Amino acid sequence: MSYLLVSRRLRWIVALLIYSVMSGSQAVDVLLISSYHKTDACGQPQYEAALDALEQGGLSGLTTKAYYLDARIRSREEMLETVGQIKQEIRGDRPKLVFTFDDTAFALLYEDVLAQPETKMVFSGLNRDLSYYDSRADFIEDRTPVANITGIFEYLFMREQFSILEAILNRPVKRVAILYSTDTVGQILKDQILDELKGTPYAQRIALFPAEDVPAMQQKAREINDDPDIDAYIPVTMSVPDPADGKRKTMDQLAPLLTKSIRKIDLTLNSSFTEYGFFGGVSIDFYQMGFQTGYLATRLLKGGAIEGAQVENARRSIIAINRHRMGELGISLSPDLRSIVDKWVD
Repeated sequence: MSYLLVSRRLRWIVALLIYSVMSGSQAVDVLLISSYHKTDACGQPQYEAALDALEQGGLSGLTTKAYYLDARIRSREEMLETVGQIKQEIRGDRPKLVFTFDDTAFALLYEDVLAQPETKMVFSGLNRDLSYYDSRADFIEDRTPVANITGIFEYLFMREQFSILEAILNRPVKRVAILYSTDTVGQILKDQILDELKGTPYAQRIALFPAEDVPAMQQKAREINDDPDIDAYIPVTMSVPDPADGKRKTMDQLAPLLTKSIRKIDLTLNSSFTEYGFFGGVSIDFYQMGFQTGYLATRLLKGGAIEGAQVENARRSIIAINRHRMGELGISLSPDLRSIVDKWVD
């Protein structure tokens, strides 16, 4: 990113901060609701990219306000208190547009936005099938909006991931484990992985390992490591309670436990997880998905009809590989494979 772009962006962010301090409870044009904390590896790139898209679309004069639900860590009661504040703001101030990043924020707010037809909602990074949400409140028909909501669905690129795995192994894959947390997000991601693999030979080569807490996760990790038919695993332990201290652990805290216990290829859904020490592979490009979301929102804020703004899949993936983990596992990539890696993590 050039110095000029960084400088412009910093000036814009400072202006937004000054506005938020001076305006107090004054209504804002755009609300941005992140499901997780401010620096979350999934949410932060989407949030920043959406703002970049608005600015590049000539909408940097909009007033904005951000909320972070921190759903992986906070209690449901604390989170719902924040959601109550957001709902009051939506009903009372009627912003032009509401962004939601990831499923939790969308699930808790979309029905309230549907009750305010003059406010548009654009979601980024949904994983749960749209039919689930539509069955509770009608807003979509075959990915075409019939109300005031549209957005970008998070595609996990599972078929591409398995193709890369077979290229690394230089043979057909035998089995791949999905080690997933039993919280809502872990279950949603597990279901989406299975859905993307439907109709492929890989659908019958999946082994499921649910983990309800950290001790169970460690036991499942040992089972995965000891099973000679499992070539690789996908860590989807998004939020796991630890009875040792009564706190929930997230992927950055769990990664060292998993890479120590499992001496097999860790296939990541998120290139940021590669920085936690996992091997990597094909994953969603969260920044590009957020920018795609912001571009869609820009069209709507400039007067575009939401009826023509179909829900889209995220278009861009990235291949990220952790060199250290590759060395730990004794893996060497062919020159052809090395040439298509987008990001190396040391």
